[in-house]
Amino acid sequence: MNIAYFKDMDSLYIEISPENPAQSWEAHKGIVLNLSEDGRVVGIEIEQASQAANLDILKIGGFPGQIEIIDKNTSGSTH
Repeated sequence: MNIAYFKDMDSLYIEISPENPAQSWEAHKGIVLNLSEDGRVVGIEIEQASQAANLDILKIGGFPGQIEIIDKNTSGSTH
């Protein structure tokens, strides 16, 4: 899973699965779900993200305790 904020477009994208979506569906104004061929959600886009959420508190990492990173290229590691 990846999270990216595109400041120039004020768009927050949450990639749930690294695959190209087959279709998109606007679930709510400014909230777009990207769907796989079989209907699974593979990504979520939040347009005008700075107006929809407080990005000042957006944290990537820095969580308390150990975080397990699962990488299909390795057997998994703990950080």
